[in-house]
Amino acid sequence: MVNPEEAQKILTAHFEQITLDEFTELRGRYVHEPSAALVPVDGALEPCDTILYRPQSAQFELEAYLASALTSLEVAEREHVDKVSDIAAMVCADLGINLYQPRNVTDPVNNPHASSEDVFNLDRERVLGSDLVIHIADYASTGSGEELDFALNALIPIVLIAHGESKVSRMVTGIPGFKLTIKYGDLTELESQLREGLTEIRPVLAERKLAFSRFDKNIVGNKIRSLREDQRLTREQVASQIDDLLSVQRIAQIEESLDSVSNPTLVELRCLAVILKTTVAELVEPDLGEHVIKVVKDLMMGNVAARYGVSSKDQRAMVSSMLHRLLVALDNS
Repeated sequence: MVNPEEAQKILTAHFEQITLDEFTELRGRYVHEPSAALVPVDGALEPCDTILYRPQSAQFELEAYLASALTSLEVAEREHVDKVSDIAAMVCADLGINLYQPRNVTDPVNNPHASSEDVFNLDRERVLGSDLVIHIADYASTGSGEELDFALNALIPIVLIAHGESKVSRMVTGIPGFKLTIKYGDLTELESQLREGLTEIRPVLAERKLAFSRFDKNIVGNKIRSLREDQRLTREQVASQIDDLLSVQRIAQIEESLDSVSNPTLVELRCLAVILKTTVAELVEPDLGEHVIKVVKDLMMGNVAARYGVSSKDQRAMVSSMLHRLLVALDNS
């Protein structure tokens, strides 16, 4: 349990890291209540009163993705998947969760003309834009395996639904991320367990959505494009330097999409960093240099010492160590 003093420190640290515009945007996106009166003071907004918001879960809409086998299902199997999907959709709707169902958009039976590339890109984007992935694991599915991997890499919670008699692959049950498993005997039991489980984890999903909202920007892609253009390289030239293992289409996706959607891997970032003669840190955090300078200034001015109770002697030792390591790194570069 966090005491009032610790809560104040956490809130203070949080609001020191975001601008007024960012706070206003987040409040407008997630708080569906009248705001406190704000009065302009020298270009800034000063609240007249302090208000504690208690947003209701039904007002805080979440997004979910339904993964299931769709290809090569027998008639009876498809009917079963449809029934389970309908229950999942109903429960999600009751809890203010928008459930995206590929069966209504890219189903290979009902929409056979969609290209493989379009299906991959659309479903991947939908998974990465979700706050939760619900997987019907009653039948094996290669596509669902891909979708679960997308979710794992993006730290998206997963709910596994399987009949008590279904044999689920250990590659699925062994996923190390946040995972809730629901084993059911009949559809009535499924509805009850799913409703109870989603109600229980909904606050976690909401907290994750707020925490990850900072990634709803294109920081990495813009930096990569900027460095590439500064060096007068085309996307084709970048791709050719790693034997097209990173395709032109993938480079374009990284440069043009939100970071939460492109979600480049560490291997991809390392390859791009080498080609663009920079570091992964610079791609991920373009203002890293400014942050380092600010930390050093804070240390030298005693801000950190005052805030965390660091002695003057320890403070000088920290600055000396940081500067020494910086000089060694420059000598070795």
